[in-house]
Amino acid sequence: MALVIGHRGARGLAPENTLKSIRAAAFCKADYVEVDVRLSDDGVLVLMHDETMERTTGRSGKVEDLSLDEIRTMNVEGQEIPTLRQAIDLTKKLRLGIVVEMKEEGIEELVVDELEGQEALVTSFYHASLREIKSLSELRTGIIIASLPIRPVELAKWAEADFIFPRRTNPNLFKEAHRQGIAVCPWIVNEKEEAIWLLRLGADGLVTDNPCFIKKLTDQPARSTGKSNCEYYPCHHFQDQDCTHCFCPLYPCKDRKLGNFVKTKRGKRVWTCIDCQLVHKPKVAEHLTLNPEATIADLKIMEGIE
Repeated sequence: MALVIGHRGARGLAPENTLKSIRAAAFCKADYVEVDVRLSDDGVLVLMHDETMERTTGRSGKVEDLSLDEIRTMNVEGQEIPTLRQAIDLTKKLRLGIVVEMKEEGIEELVVDELEGQEALVTSFYHASLREIKSLSELRTGIIIASLPIRPVELAKWAEADFIFPRRTNPNLFKEAHRQGIAVCPWIVNEKEEAIWLLRLGADGLVTDNPCFIKKLTDQPARSTGKSNCEYYPCHHFQDQDCTHCFCPLYPCKDRKLGNFVKTKRGKRVWTCIDCQLVHKPKVAEHLTLNPEATIADLKIMEGIE
């Protein structure tokens, strides 16, 4: 069953990166709560997403230029700005795992000192920092990516990461990551349709602003899918189709005999294989299930497609 990870606590339900937000995630029965950490001027790790205080507190100043005492004079919608230690103590009490996103470099040793022995995961856009975390500890780590690089799995392997936290995904990412033993947890997932789609693709976890809502979806039992109840899109119920691969794990194959490029209404050029019947054929679908490393060329040879 996929993990439910509350984003910045549960920012859709309570002020972000506060103890109230962490409690909200626990109320929703989230598995983990994600928080952002930065270093104060006097060397204390505090929960704050932005480099400056304006958006969340309405006060001026950078976190790195403020002492903990100065930060304590500010609040996020009436809620105290907690230290990482306070957040860890609360998650432990609530039996929540904690995902700590490092918002800056150079704090690796401090993060390790705080998290050793905890049910914790360290994430960051700074992949070299995650590699440093691995050299210092046995903590699990996850790279965060906002775009979809050419080789996201290679980035994760270089960082020695256990997870990929992608903003954008495609079926190939799940397939390749799982083949390497790397989990995939997309962010930020707040809509039912997106959540269901990602769960069917094989998401190991979903990062969400509203863990109560997403938890209901992840708790639903898996359903077998066939011609009579296929909810996948697109689904044309091709003749003799079984629905094993309505989401083609080889997308985008960019094979001109199986699909083509089209332009969206906004002028974006995207690959579509909506009329491709290759992976819907029972023999091909079975072969692809048993041989996930199979290529389009292999499958075309099976079907005698030149």
